[in-house]
Formats: sequence, C-alpha cells, structure tokens
Amino acid sequence: MNRPELRVVFEPEVPAYDPELYRYQRVAEGIAGFEAVDEKELARFRQRGYLVVHQAYSMAGVEAARRELHRLGTSPRPVCESVYFEGAVRRQLPELEGKAVSPSSGPRFADLALGHTDKRLPALDPATRMRFVRKFMGFTREENPALKALAEDPSLMRVLSRLLGGQPRLYQDMALIKPPGGREKPWHQDRAYFNLTQASRIVGIWIALDEATPENGCMQVIEGGHRQGPRIHFMRRDWQICDSEIARLPRVAIPMKAGGCLLFDALLPHGTPANRTGRQRWAVQYHYVAPDSRETEDEDRLAVFGEEGKGVTC
Repeated sequence: MNRPELRVVFEPEVPAYDPELYRYQRVAEGIAGFEAVDEKELARFRQRGYLVVHQAYSMAGVEAARRELHRLGTSPRPVCESVYFEGAVRRQLPELEGKAVSPSSGPRFADLALGHTDKRLPALDPATRMRFVRKFMGFTREENPALKALAEDPSLMRVLSRLLGGQPRLYQDMALIKPPGGREKPWHQDRAYFNLTQASRIVGIWIALDEATPENGCMQVIEGGHRQGPRIHFMRRDWQICDSEIARLPRVAIPMKAGGCLLFDALLPHGTPANRTGRQRWAVQYHYVAPDSRETEDEDRLAVFGEEGKGVTC
C-alpha cells in the first residue's frame, strides 16, 4: 500500500489568553460504558449537546492506541496525512526563525491558522520531535489497527447510529497531544470548519488516552449552546468565537480518566485551555456524519460562520 504524502505544519507561537475564559462553573456528570446509553441519555444529548461516557474503552485498547501514536511521532515516515507541531518547536529550528509569526505585528490569517507548511519532518532526534507534536490527522487506516479499532468500536457505532439516524461515516480523525505548556484551542464550533450543509448531522467523539484534567487542558463546553445555532467566528488566536461572547456564558468542564469518551454535537461551543502541567495530555477525536450528509463549498460555510475562515482545519 502506498503511503500518503506527509504534510508537516509548524504552527506559530500563539498569543496569551485571559484565563477567565476557562473558569468553569461546574463539572459534567457522566455514565459508565456505552451499554448505559438508553433513550433517556440520547434525549439528554440532544438537549445538552453532549454526553460523557466513562469507561467507554478498555485500558488495553487505550494503551495500544498510545503506542501507535508514539510510533507515528517518532517514525521517520509516519503513516498519516498531517503532523502539526507546537510553535515552541521553532526555538529548536533556526531555519524557521525568519518565518516565525510575531503576534504584535498583526499576523495574517494563513500564518495564524497554519504557520509554515513543509513536506519534511524537523531535523530533530525522535524523542525531542515527539515532545513538540500537537496533532496528527489522517491516521485511521490498516497500518494503525489500534487507532482504527477505536474509531470503529461496535458499541460506539451502535450509539452513533441512533444519534445520526443511520450508518455513521467517519469524516475526520485527529490525535490531540498537548505538550507541557501546549497551546490553548480557543472556543469554537467544529461545524464552522467543515464544508458540509447545515442540514448534515455531525457528531464528534473525544476519547481520553490518559487522564484529562482542567490543569492539563480537558474539554470545556457551553451546555445547550448548540441549540442557538451557528455563531460568527473570527481570526484571533485561531478561527474562534469572540472571547467577549464566551465570557458571559456559563462553562462546564469535562475531566475524564483514560478510556473515557465525550460525544458532542458539532454545533456545541467548546474549547480547551493550555496545558499547565509538566506532562503531555493525549486524546483522539473523530467526527462522524449521517448517511445523507452532503458536501458544500467554502462560500456556503463562510456565509454562515464568518468570512475569515477560508481553508481552516479544526
């Protein structure tokens, strides 16, 4: 099987944010195991926009997925579509010094969204390189069986089929590894990144591969925020909802142990603060769409979510 051409993204160093944006009012409750998802829980998902399932995956499955991600991060030829590196990696790479983005100079959208893109991994030893990885994309394939197994778990598929009204189709995969000091992902709606019609049903799945806490950047959400529909996004620290809008809304933190899973509506506003600990935080995220979902163009999406979001990736 031919390996995909690798896309390597060196992100800029992102400006600081107001920590009050992640001062949460309460912690989400959850259920234990996919088998506990009944009609009552599905109704709560539709009302709240999310469902927390603790102990969704076995530790054996979680550990196998972590090993595969570590292999991707240390391999000279990782089998995935993209690898994103935290902006701090630029300090290790003098050749990128002239391409770094200065927040005070008013970064262009393309700089802030992507930074410098290449086809080659940074010339660092594998262990050092792995310390700066923020994200992998396009890894759900036969060569990565443990990650593929998470995405295709039969119990998950049964729940998604009920939420989406038919056989789920995997639309996007991401591994989200916050290094120590790793950047914030500002508040946003995932649907703002996808060229799918507004009628298309989309559900996101966020799986903790180690403990996710408020200190290391666990997910936070605006409960019920999906029912207010699309929100205008702006290019600030990323393609995001305006900070002033989020500041006046109550926020819910979703800490999880390894193997826990968050299911969420793609219109649910959510974000993750920076990792303030000395250890990486590992998670994977998949998005699934209903069988009748339909692609659309950038122009249609931007007309709904804001004109600054051309070509963004979640």
